Amino acid sequence: MVNALATVDELETRLGRPLSSETERAQAEAALQDASELARAYGDPRWGRTEAPVPGAVTSVVLAMSERRLRNPDNFVSEQAGEYSYRYSESAASGFAPSKGEVALLERLAHKTRLHSTPVDRNVGIARRRFYPYEPNDNTVWGPSDGASLWFGG
Repeated sequence: MVNALATVDELETRLGRPLSSETERAQAEAALQDASELARAYGDPRWGRTEAPVPGAVTSVVLAMSERRLRNPDNFVSEQAGEYSYRYSESAASGFAPSKGEVALLERLAHKTRLHSTPVDRNVGIARRRFYPYEPNDNTVWGPSDGASLWFGG
């Protein structure tokens, strides 16, 4: 099994308390391992597996995801017992999966770029003359009837 991208000690620091039992410690290790695999899936699969350095922000994302899992394992939005009620923020109740912002950060840290295309809605002319689009005598060579250009499109 590949090492997690964060440690249980770092997670305890985030939680602000020590993990109280072996069961809770095992859950923390599993959460860190799961979060690390998701970070690699969205980011760079080589993180922590090769000599390539792991950016610090990746560790932060892994810790944030693991902390959400430990603080709210059942993904409750709110709970109530008698007069006592408690409501989690919507982002804390979003579950273990990385947020859109976390995914965008992981992709940016992995230097992933998205390919975009731009539709072209007009003809494109390519001139065969040296002084494009005008000749020295100010005659326009831009036009399909001129014979000096190749035209593509409608």
